[in-house]
Amino acid sequence: MSKQMHQIDDDENPGSGIFWHQEQSIGKPSPQTAPGTPPEILASGGGSGQENHGMGNSNPFENWRVKQESEKQATLPTSHKKSAKSAFNVIWQAISSVVMAGVVVATLFSLWMPGSAISGSLALNLAEDEGLTLTEIAEGVLPDDFPTNKIGIVVGHRGHDSGAVCSNGLTELEINSNVATYVQQKLIAVGFEVELLDEFDSRLKNYQAGLLLSIHSDSCDYINDSATGFKVAAAYSQLADKSSTRLVQCLSDRYAKITGLRYHYQSVTTDMTDYHAFGEINPYTTAGIIEIGFMNLDQEILTTRPELLAEGIAEGISCYMNNEEIKEP
Repeated sequence: MSKQMHQIDDDENPGSGIFWHQEQSIGKPSPQTAPGTPPEILASGGGSGQENHGMGNSNPFENWRVKQESEKQATLPTSHKKSAKSAFNVIWQAISSVVMAGVVVATLFSLWMPGSAISGSLALNLAEDEGLTLTEIAEGVLPDDFPTNKIGIVVGHRGHDSGAVCSNGLTELEINSNVATYVQQKLIAVGFEVELLDEFDSRLKNYQAGLLLSIHSDSCDYINDSATGFKVAAAYSQLADKSSTRLVQCLSDRYAKITGLRYHYQSVTTDMTDYHAFGEINPYTTAGIIEIGFMNLDQEILTTRPELLAEGIAEGISCYMNNEEIKEP
């Protein structure tokens, strides 16, 4: 039993108790009392016909009920907020899942995409930068002032490092430089304009020429008895695939016949097909790379016959530049 209930019994003036308080309205017209109401009726409760035993607005029980209903109504907005928050969380989780799925798919696609396709896209970007039309490139239509008689020879590793180094001190750069110098001399002798370039030459940016060829030598480590011969690869380009194919055919045919080395085509790597210079040069420039021999099993011919190797390269370049016939073996 509450303390308030004890107070009802102990109160000297029960009429003033909290539960049975009678409104002091005798002699004062109630809003519901008509004018001229007799005093006896006013004294009995304001003309309502019932005593005010706490059943009006001053009744705590009534006030408690009203308060409870008000509190219930006040909780409604909170419930709506919780529902809205839950809906937002569901939407956010869905968006996050979609974004994450997109990232995973893009990553897998990048890993799957062959390197050669990337080189092709670089060529497309360069073509757009230079204002070239894809139709012109695809059809092999060169600008009127394009230097078709010009040939660029990249001396592998020159101006950067020594390349591969053998146990006897022989360096790849030494071999590449000797052969490239002879190639330049032989091509100039037959009427071509030829310049030697460093590995990361600043002139490679948008380089324009009828042909760009990079000369390298293969590893001097012993791999197996089959690690002998040369390799040729052309810059992959969706716009000039015919010219790239012909360059490989000309170089492999002439170099093999003149040097006696075999074409080790099965060991061509992405480092060759995605050679860094291929993404820098002008889209009209046909480009390729040649590994002239293995510095282990082919070391003797690489060091004692550089002019012979240069002749094989020069003949291959002339075959391509002059559109010469390639006889099937």
